[in-house]
Amino acid sequence: MTSRNDTLDMKRIGCAVLGVVLGVAFALACPTDVGLTDQGIRCLAILILAVVWWVGSVLPTYATAIVMVVLFAVIGGVESSVALSAFTSATWWLLLAAFGLGAGMKGSGLLRRIALAVVRTFPNTFGAQAASLMVAGTIVGPLVPSMAAKVSMLTPLAMGIGDELGYERFSKPMQGLFLAMFCGVRSVAPAVLSASVIGYCLLGLLPSDVQAQFDMVHWLLAALPWFIVVTVLTYVSIVLLYRPKGEGAANAAQAPAQKSDALGSMSRHEKQMCAIILVTVALWVAEPLHHIPAHIVALAAFVLVIACGILGKDGLRKDIAWEPLVFVGIAMGLPNVFGEVGIQDWAVQVAGPAFEALAGNPYLFVLGAAVITLAVRFLIVSEMAYLNIVMVFLVPLCASVGFNPWVVGFAMYAVITPWFVLYQSATYLAAFYSVDGQMAHHADLAKYCVVYTLICMLALVVSVPYWQWMGLL
Repeated sequence: MTSRNDTLDMKRIGCAVLGVVLGVAFALACPTDVGLTDQGIRCLAILILAVVWWVGSVLPTYATAIVMVVLFAVIGGVESSVALSAFTSATWWLLLAAFGLGAGMKGSGLLRRIALAVVRTFPNTFGAQAASLMVAGTIVGPLVPSMAAKVSMLTPLAMGIGDELGYERFSKPMQGLFLAMFCGVRSVAPAVLSASVIGYCLLGLLPSDVQAQFDMVHWLLAALPWFIVVTVLTYVSIVLLYRPKGEGAANAAQAPAQKSDALGSMSRHEKQMCAIILVTVALWVAEPLHHIPAHIVALAAFVLVIACGILGKDGLRKDIAWEPLVFVGIAMGLPNVFGEVGIQDWAVQVAGPAFEALAGNPYLFVLGAAVITLAVRFLIVSEMAYLNIVMVFLVPLCASVGFNPWVVGFAMYAVITPWFVLYQSATYLAAFYSVDGQMAHHADLAKYCVVYTLICMLALVVSVPYWQWMGLL
């Protein structure tokens, strides 16, 4: 009998071979008169191989990215200094520091204390506790760039609240608490730059002049209408769809308060971490006044976390997501690679007319980017891989029609983490399995993904006039 591991190994081998075959076939069959140079054809063939390997999980995401860099150098004739240029960028170092600060928040216990403090302030009803979980996700969101880390901490808390409220496992109210927690973390991510690694990745893919426009404050201001609409409609829909007919005993939800009390007074490391975060955020907000770049502030804060002993050697090795950092650094170098071999100019010439037609209506432009993202994400599992591949082509196209590329990037970011099927989102998997799938059945949670996605797309439509007023469209 074939085991599940054997089946997965066969799938990986099949995808590995398929990627090579498709890449070679493209390189051999691509006409030379389409406007691509030989070097560009070879690099596109390598990208095709990498995409198939990412879809089939042939290797870890970062390992496939390293293979891509090697092939760019050996077959594509692209200097490694070009492919790896993003590792010298301010964005990559900002991301490294943000991961370090997030690890310090989690390791010191401050993140859990904040979440519990939020939850215990709300009344013991479904609507109030659903709101508390959304608020907790929103508050801790900007403090840790790993959404998986945040939901891994908050999901057991959500299940504990449901248990104390007397809700049965897999019941509609329990599903609602899970979704309130998950959507709270999920919704704040596109709105606040520091709330997810995807935001830093998107920032690094934008031209330098656009990056200069979107510091922490201006990113939030541009995303604010979308965030408000999504947050309000998500909460209302969860309460309407999942609220129980009876609210249970008056003293039902005492567990959150008891857990908060059990934490006792703040430890030295919690106080130090709190001070570091407050000063860091204040300096980020005040960047227009002191002109110290955000990545310098973040790196200084990261050093303080290490100096205070909040994050030791073991923490540096285990609690910082080095694999995503490697992948992001390589993926952010794709625009430089494609620019050097002429792929970007070719993409503008080929897709320009169709894109200009779509761009004639900003609503179609924004919704088109979202719909394409939803469709392709069934195939490309990695959010960052998808974003990097598509933005490489769309940034120059946006410039050709006078749109700010941040808008198309945000439109994709707004819907880039669906959970229609289990494999689509590592963040969803982290939430679902952090309680061993005991809160709700996936099939039930997937139904709400349809509602949430429609809310996100409606919020994009609502944001279009605002973005036009800001001069982004």
